[in-house]
Amino acid sequence: MLWPSAQIALGVGAVAVGSANGDPLGLILTGLLAVFVIPAGVMQLIRRPRIEVVDGQLAIRKLRGVVFVPPARVVEARALGVARWGVRQHLMRLEYVDDRGREVLEVFTRGDLGTDPREVTDRLVELGFGGSTL
Repeated sequence: MLWPSAQIALGVGAVAVGSANGDPLGLILTGLLAVFVIPAGVMQLIRRPRIEVVDGQLAIRKLRGVVFVPPARVVEARALGVARWGVRQHLMRLEYVDDRGREVLEVFTRGDLGTDPREVTDRLVELGFGGSTL
């Protein structure tokens, strides 16, 4: 995964190269690349960091706003290790009960958190949010 600012620069650079070349097909392809890459980078910039502790509550940033979860509503915070294509990727699994009484499962990557998910999980458990770390 590219850094958000690098994604935006890649999209702008692709359009610049495509338009400077003068090839209509190249312009269409680089334009399509930019249509997908630039909004993804902007969305990541807006959403990061996705989790922070504010006034003793866990603030989870989503596209529709921020959800505040008190420590008592967090069911579990766990660090997971997943092997994909021979590379171990670490994730943070967070389960909590929302205002309507429904259990919600959130999975965060290093890109969502801005640092190693294992460190974030350990820190959340130290602060009293959730339970097990693996």
